[in-house]
Amino acid sequence: MSNKSLTIVLPVYNNESQLEPSVTQMLDLASDLTSRFAVMIVDDGSTDDTSNVAQGLASKYPQVFVHRQRQRSGLGPIISLVQRRIKSDVVIMHDGVTPIDPVQVRRLWRQSDAQAAPAVAGAKRDRDIRDLASVRQTHNAMALVHGRVMGFHIVEPLTAEQLADDKSSPTPTVVPATNRPATKPRPTDRTGVGQIPPLPRPNFLSAVAQFTLGE
Repeated sequence: MSNKSLTIVLPVYNNESQLEPSVTQMLDLASDLTSRFAVMIVDDGSTDDTSNVAQGLASKYPQVFVHRQRQRSGLGPIISLVQRRIKSDVVIMHDGVTPIDPVQVRRLWRQSDAQAAPAVAGAKRDRDIRDLASVRQTHNAMALVHGRVMGFHIVEPLTAEQLADDKSSPTPTVVPATNRPATKPRPTDRTGVGQIPPLPRPNFLSAVAQFTLGE
């Protein structure tokens, strides 16, 4: 088993019914990959009982922590938040829309060890940035780009130099818990974790571009 630290990020919106099975599925998977793992729940301003469910999971599992957005902001600002706060060796983030696919997480975990992965990721990153730049005027056109970047993706934390250049307020570093769950949760279903706005709005374009650069 690897000794690298792993954080799996699950953005959610109004998903009180499916949050617990999704989180326990990710805990079960992460505990098979490494002994140093965490699951970060980002509640994007939910108006149902999602926040209480998330806090209950954080109380039950020391590997779970929660960040709540005061209002619905979309995927772009969440990506920026994750890049600034999480300092794990590997950060794997869900898009908040598509069904949870553990196979994607395992593949990305293996990819993080592969020396050839950066070249492949770089080619895809450049293509996605060009696509995003070409669709600034129309939200509908952005849907075509977003369709290619759904599911789980690796997010690279900002470097010290990038953080120094970041004009936003600094936030504390979050380090994944090192203990495995006392009772290993079992996977249940593969449904999505919530309904984050399906597309970043045009004013979130720069934050999404940061995500592609750090993928």
